[in-house]
Amino acid sequence: MPTQVWKCDHCMETNESFDEASNHEKECSFNPVNRYCYSCSNHSNDGFYMFGESYTCLKNQKMDHYEDVGGCPEWKKE
Repeated sequence: MPTQVWKCDHCMETNESFDEASNHEKECSFNPVNRYCYSCSNHSNDGFYMFGESYTCLKNQKMDHYEDVGGCPEWKKE
């Protein structure tokens, strides 16, 4: 029997609860409102397939730090 799920507008996260999906969307790393690395045009994937992905910031900011303290001041819309 089919089950209705809610999908985040910014990533592939799904949830059966609308409230949980809504809460996730507000905090999602890919949501541009949050100004996190993954939605920034300064975010670069310089990795090699053999070694896995290696994300870097083109503005030399500390990656993932801004998810703890708020949006990055160098954040740039793609």
